[in-house]
Amino acid sequence: MGSSTAAAQANKPHVVLVPFPAHGHVAPHVQLARVLRARGAHVTIVHTELHHRRLLQARGGGGGEAPAADDEGGQIAVEVIPDELSLEDPPRTLQAHHEAMERNCLEPFKALLRELAGRPGAPPVSCVVADTPMPFAAVAAREVGVPDVQFFTASACGLMGYLQFQELLAREIIPLKGIRTDYKSDGSLDTPLEWVPGMKGMRLRDMPTFCRTTDADDWLLHFHVHQMRTAAASKAVILNTFYDMEKDVVDALAPLLPPVYTVGPLASVIASLPESGGGGGGDTASGGGISLLQEDEECMAWLDGKAPRSVVYLSFGSHASMGGARLQEFAAGLARCGTPYLWVLRPEMAAEVEAVGGDDGLVVPWCAQEAVLSHPAVGLFVTHCGWNSILESVVAGVPVLGCPVLSEQTTNCRQVCTARGIGGELPQEAGSEEIAALVREMMAGRKGKEARDKTLEWKRLAEASAKEGGSSYENIGRLVENVLLKGI
Repeated sequence: MGSSTAAAQANKPHVVLVPFPAHGHVAPHVQLARVLRARGAHVTIVHTELHHRRLLQARGGGGGEAPAADDEGGQIAVEVIPDELSLEDPPRTLQAHHEAMERNCLEPFKALLRELAGRPGAPPVSCVVADTPMPFAAVAAREVGVPDVQFFTASACGLMGYLQFQELLAREIIPLKGIRTDYKSDGSLDTPLEWVPGMKGMRLRDMPTFCRTTDADDWLLHFHVHQMRTAAASKAVILNTFYDMEKDVVDALAPLLPPVYTVGPLASVIASLPESGGGGGGDTASGGGISLLQEDEECMAWLDGKAPRSVVYLSFGSHASMGGARLQEFAAGLARCGTPYLWVLRPEMAAEVEAVGGDDGLVVPWCAQEAVLSHPAVGLFVTHCGWNSILESVVAGVPVLGCPVLSEQTTNCRQVCTARGIGGELPQEAGSEEIAALVREMMAGRKGKEARDKTLEWKRLAEASAKEGGSSYENIGRLVENVLLKGI
């Protein structure tokens, strides 16, 4: 390498991203990696070994060799750190998975950062971007002497919700009183939380679900408190949202955290990059070799035969699940509503459903969601309210009917349905008749029309934020200049 090339490499930020090993976290990290690479950064994504083995398995390979790069033309490096987890006997609970990574990944990641510091052909690591549920990555960076930034892949309102766990404990609102099942029906979850910064009309049931515990020593509750303390000590916090949509919450976060950079929707930012020709980004959430599920290839042709805005699309994401009785109510509701539907039922969920009725429906195990939502035939998205899904629905201009299951999905649902006006919420106890009635209202009623109009307003603002001069576009530049280049 010549001296001029070496000098150029040395002045180039090298960003190491560490996503939580789940599709909904890895996808926005890959999107952020593409954006940072387009802004001149050298980018490395670090997978845990179990997730990497699952990716290889999904691609049809069984070898243990790490690929040199992902599917970005060899320009985004991929590294793998051991987590001592087995593909044959993986963790059965979220807590077990977190405990294993916190216990087993800290030292290997520190070793990787030290090794990358002297690796020929790549600039020294200038910043670690740690997924907020991976606090070991931030701890490792600090112990090695590398600046760390938090990437919270969910919403600003979800982040604010987690930040309130310590306050809920201090006010003795949690742990909940009584036995574990009582609080679901005794009114405890309707406790008003009018003091939550930036969010009006919040109730305990609208907080992320990890605070719903009767155990003062609940591990996941305190682990999320630990995550928030780790985030508060970082150099910056990145959010995959856009300022206009969550500005009241983003402004309320300012005094609680280091500088907050709203950089989303990242798929829209990618679509605005010159290299994507203005139409890229559609493959970033489910393509690029990061999905563990095979996408159905027939559903787009099926949609082509449907009238504009006539189809209900249902998906509960890559992780959230429901019991068989609940899924059966959805199946009966779809049969009653008289509307064509496309339903993503992952194999383990499909096994819980005896039959799916209706004369004009299609059930698939997985699909290219952004492409489906952008199809003119789709008129409503019945969703678990994961943040990636909410953003994709906004970008497509499709209103939502929210059915949150876990984590900050409850917070997202409350905010997008009340404060943002892009849809309605499906009560957890709704039976098939109520499901059918709400679907019909959102497809053809006044509430549905109002939500559709509001969603189109947010769509226009999202597009503006991602273009040059927009808030997200400019924030990415500030992030690179003020944080990623700071230590070079």
